[in-house]
Amino acid sequence: MSAYSRAYQGLVKGGMSATEAANLLGELRAEMGAELSAGVLARAAEMYGQKQPDDSKAIARRRTARFGAVRDAAAWLITATATGRLTTTPQQRDHRSNT
Repeated sequence: MSAYSRAYQGLVKGGMSATEAANLLGELRAEMGAELSAGVLARAAEMYGQKQPDDSKAIARRRTARFGAVRDAAAWLITATATGRLTTTPQQRDHRSNT
């Protein structure tokens, strides 16, 4: 059973409090972000990490810049998934309201 199923079953059957389920899901989200970030960095190292013997200085600078951009994106992934706020939730309106 996946951890998501365990959290859902715990909430539905009453074996887990809402706070415990939220903490479990938060840990899973942070873990997923760290794993995704590590994969992105590994792929970037494959693509841009090693300088080739026939690279000019301009190509080497572009490789370095691209690797830096991917590294920054990977750091953002960790931050965004750890906080749990990837997007801004719009303000909810009461659909029964006339205003």
